[in-house]
Amino acid sequence: MNVSAIVLAAGLSRRMNQNKLLMKLDGIEIYKHILNTIEECKEFLDEIIVVGKDSEVLYYAESLGFKTKLNNISYLGLSTSIKMGIENLKPADGYMFFVSDQPYIKKKTIKKLYDSFNANTDKIIIPRYNGANGNPSVFPHRFKEELLGLSGDVGGKDVIRKHAEEIVKVDIRTDKEHIDIDTMEDYKKQINRGDFMKGEVIVVKGGGDIASGIIQKLHRTGFRVLVLEIEKPTSIRRTVCFSEAVYDGKMEIEGIISVLAKSIQEIYDAWSNDCIPVVVDPEGTYIIKLNPIAVVDAIIAKKNTGMKKDAAPVTIAVGPGFEAGKDVHIVIESNRGHNLGRLIFSGFADPNTMEPGSIDGFTFERVLYSPDEGNFIANHKIGNLVKKGDVIGRVNDKNVIAKLDGVVRGLIREGIYVAEGQKIGDVDPRNDTEYCYTISDKARAIGGAVLEAVLISINARNSGC
Repeated sequence: MNVSAIVLAAGLSRRMNQNKLLMKLDGIEIYKHILNTIEECKEFLDEIIVVGKDSEVLYYAESLGFKTKLNNISYLGLSTSIKMGIENLKPADGYMFFVSDQPYIKKKTIKKLYDSFNANTDKIIIPRYNGANGNPSVFPHRFKEELLGLSGDVGGKDVIRKHAEEIVKVDIRTDKEHIDIDTMEDYKKQINRGDFMKGEVIVVKGGGDIASGIIQKLHRTGFRVLVLEIEKPTSIRRTVCFSEAVYDGKMEIEGIISVLAKSIQEIYDAWSNDCIPVVVDPEGTYIIKLNPIAVVDAIIAKKNTGMKKDAAPVTIAVGPGFEAGKDVHIVIESNRGHNLGRLIFSGFADPNTMEPGSIDGFTFERVLYSPDEGNFIANHKIGNLVKKGDVIGRVNDKNVIAKLDGVVRGLIREGIYVAEGQKIGDVDPRNDTEYCYTISDKARAIGGAVLEAVLISINARNSGC
C-alpha cells in the first residue's frame, strides 16, 4: 500500500505571538525536527509534501527532496492546507497528516502507524500516546473527498469524530513524542529541561587520532559533538580514533564512548547517553540539518576537500591547505614545534614538510608505508613489541618491514585497500605500550587550540564584535 505524507506547516502561531516554527529547540529550528525525521521515513512513505507559508521552511523541505506548496490563504483556516496537500499529490491508498510542531516523534512510531494502516487499510489510524489521542493520523483514500470538503479552521479531527467506529488506535508509550509546541509556556518548558540539550552542537569532520583529541576536549567541556566520517575510514592510530565506531559500532577512548549513528534520532539518543555520535556523511548533509555553532575540519588531508567559511557561524580547520579568513575563520597550526596549536586568523599554517615528526630522533624510520597497491594483511597488532627487520604485514607478496625496534603504535585496519606508498602504520621507539591507548601530546595540544578558537569566536559573537 502506498501512503503519502502531508506536513501542515502554515499555522499562524496565534498563541505564541511569533512564528514558532522558526524558534530553536535543542539547537535547531522546530520545523527541522519533524522534517528530518520524516526524511528518514522515505523508505516506506510514498510522496511527501510540506504545505507552508514561510519560504525558509519550504526551501528546507525542497532540499530534502520533498514537494512543497505555498499557502497564502492560511488565515482562512487549517482546511486550506489539508486541501492543498491532497490536491498536489498523486492518488494514494492513504494520507498521513503531520503537524510541524511535534519535534520529538520518532521514526519507529511513524513506521508503527504505517504498519497498522497496512493491516487495516479501510480504517483511520491514530496514535494514542499514554492514553491520549495525538498525531500523525492516517486516512484511507475513501475519506479523500470528505477531507477535501472541509472548510474554515477545521481539520482531520472533525472527520474522526464523525467516524468513531472506523478508527484503529495504536498505543504508543513515550515520555515526549506526543509533545507539541503551542504556547510560550510549552516552549519554555522544553528549553528549560536542564539536560544535555543545553550544549551547542559542533560538527567535526574526521575521527582520526588528531580529530579525536579535538573531540575529547569539546565533549568534556559540554558541547554536543557530531563526527562525520567516510564509509571506510583509514585511521592509523585506531586505538585512539573515534572513527573506529564506523566498523565496530562503538569505540571507547579514555572513558569517552563514540557510537555509530544512522539517523537524527540515533544522534540525539547518543547525546542523551553522553556518547559521541559518528555518522557516515562525507558530503556533510547533517551540517545543514543540525545548524551547528561550529564546524571543524580535522581530516588532516593537507588540502581543502570542500570546507567553506559559511558552513557555520564558526569554521575552523587544522593544518595546511586552508587560508584563514577565506576558507575558514580560523586555522590551527599542526606542525610540531614552537607554534604547534597557534591560532591563525589570517593566512596559512606552515606548509606540509613531507617529513614525519621526530620521536627520539626518528622520523621516516618509524613510519610504515605500503610497498604495493592492494589489500593490507597484518602480522602484528597495535601494542606489539617488534624488532628492526620484523615483518609487520604485507600487501600482495611484498612485506612491510619494521625499520627500528619499538612498539607498533598505529596500524591500518586489516583488509583495507591501500595505494603504494600510503602510510599504513608507525613504530614508536619509546617502547611504552601505554602510548598506544592514550591521546597523543600533539592531539591534546591541537584539541585545546580548537576549544580556544571556539570559545573566542562565541564570545566575540555574543559581545557583538
